[in-house]
Amino acid sequence: MRRVRQHGGARPGAGRPSGLPTKVVRLPVPIAEAVQRATAGLTRRGDIGALSAVVAQTAATVPLMAWKVPCGFPSPADDYMDRPLDFNELLIEHPAATFAVHVNGDSMTGAGIFPGDIAVVDRSLSAANNSIVLAIVDGAFTIKRYRCRGEAIWLQAENPAYADMPLTEQTSFEIWGVITKSIRML
Repeated sequence: MRRVRQHGGARPGAGRPSGLPTKVVRLPVPIAEAVQRATAGLTRRGDIGALSAVVAQTAATVPLMAWKVPCGFPSPADDYMDRPLDFNELLIEHPAATFAVHVNGDSMTGAGIFPGDIAVVDRSLSAANNSIVLAIVDGAFTIKRYRCRGEAIWLQAENPAYADMPLTEQTSFEIWGVITKSIRML
């Protein structure tokens, strides 16, 4: 007679290892993949480029005309050109700490940041009162104005249809960077 093996039940070494408590957080897939690469040791500490699949290219410049163009009555054009305009130089102060995000929602229209725009985020800058920041609040990304007065800290929308977001000890909150530029996508 053959002996029947038992299946199921507790097995030695099975299950989640004990350690620090965990929390479920919703992240866009590219950022979640970047976090997996970082925790696997495939990125260097502080390398913000690991958060996106964007690869730095050689500088691309476009001609910049030396005159200002009025938006009103047409003016005859001059034949002068200024130095070439490098968008990297114009938009990025700290390349290793800068990335961009697409804007969704209308809570920051009063600050000139509209749905569909691209926000340039610099992680090397510290948020100060009145800065516009990219933050994670209770597991969700948001762009808001960082406000503080005394001990009180809150995130303020630039649209009166949205209420302020007070940040308390119970709020899970992290600033990911300061918005330095917004690129309008027409």
